[in-house]
Amino acid sequence: PMNNKDVKKSHGKMWSYGFYLIHLQGKQGFQFFCKTEDMKRKWMEQFEMAMSNIKPDKANANHHSFQMYTFDKTTNCKACKMFLRGTFYQGYMCTKCGVGAHKECLEVIPPCKFTSPADLDASGAGPGPKMVAMQNYHGNPAPPGKPVLTFQTGDVLELLRGDPESPWWEGRLVQTRKSGYFPSSSVKPCPVDGRPPISRPPSREIDYTAYPWFAGNMERQQTDNLLKSHASGTYLIRERPAEAERFAISIKFNDEVKHIKVVEKDNWIHITEAKKFDSLLELVEYYQCHSLKESFKQLDTTLKYPYKSRERSASRASSRSPASCASYNFSFLGPQGLSFASQGPSAPFWSVFTPRVIGTAVARYNFAARDMRELSLREGDVVRIYSRIGGDQGWWKGETNGRIGWFPSTYVEEEGIQ
Repeated sequence: PMNNKDVKKSHGKMWSYGFYLIHLQGKQGFQFFCKTEDMKRKWMEQFEMAMSNIKPDKANANHHSFQMYTFDKTTNCKACKMFLRGTFYQGYMCTKCGVGAHKECLEVIPPCKFTSPADLDASGAGPGPKMVAMQNYHGNPAPPGKPVLTFQTGDVLELLRGDPESPWWEGRLVQTRKSGYFPSSSVKPCPVDGRPPISRPPSREIDYTAYPWFAGNMERQQTDNLLKSHASGTYLIRERPAEAERFAISIKFNDEVKHIKVVEKDNWIHITEAKKFDSLLELVEYYQCHSLKESFKQLDTTLKYPYKSRERSASRASSRSPASCASYNFSFLGPQGLSFASQGPSAPFWSVFTPRVIGTAVARYNFAARDMRELSLREGDVVRIYSRIGGDQGWWKGETNGRIGWFPSTYVEEEGIQ
């Protein structure tokens, strides 16, 4: 039932509360729409409960490997000796030793009899996606009322709980199996195999000339003259061969051109010690959707317009950047840009929300998606544009090669409006 507050809040904004259900390996996901914020919360709670049942936090407790299971015969829980209730999916069975258990008893089941030394050392075990630490964390600041998980740059963690809206996530170190809470901003997704990122070639050995933001060797005064006539948010990356730091970011902000040194040290690249990256490309892509004020308080802007690309309108309204935070369970999208097409009585419910193609574009540059919400592009790909919300942050939503996601608007050339 819906109370008066819900009705009032949803008046004139029907189906305006949405969220995604995203596959962790980037396969087919789903987008849901609700009439009220309360309905959305209830749906998300039910999905979280279902996912917790399918893959409980303690599924690998004491070196077991528990999975939901339908027992053909009456079975007792190994821990409490009580019956497993129901006629299907009554509980959990260890795929190694075959014992059965209730969900609430998984943590107290005796150690698995079929545990091998390889199992104890395996870095791939665990229920959550792997993350790699981008910076040292020694417990300061501390998570309120929660145990701390400390780590060093490059450590691999197993994500146990990661609300995209929370500054604190729960995880476990793969090497030591210690668990606790840590700042969500201090980690990033790890390669699929769970290993730490391999060393990449130094930035000076990579050819960036194809990117619309790369200016090559350029002096500071020349950069000032070039950017001062551009819109605020226009930027370039230039080489500084005579300086210790080879690269610099130059950006027009309000009426001034600002210059930021890019530091390369210990196989990391950064503009501030608090946030490090594997490559110059990764750094640029991060600050295309995160404000530079994270590092420089007076510089509240993202890297909006590569100086080689034609300037795009920055007047489109958006309450948030679609790629502003990593999400491993849900991500959120407002109602702008949705197409509520008229459907016959026989049409399925979800067809009401089929996105409307508002334009097409051709990819001018390659773009590698960094998480499940982004859309990888290869030069020459034809992209169907579904939404331009977030355009003021440089992101559009579209489809190519059978996948839908967000991509940088400056990496494509729009062909026209449909």
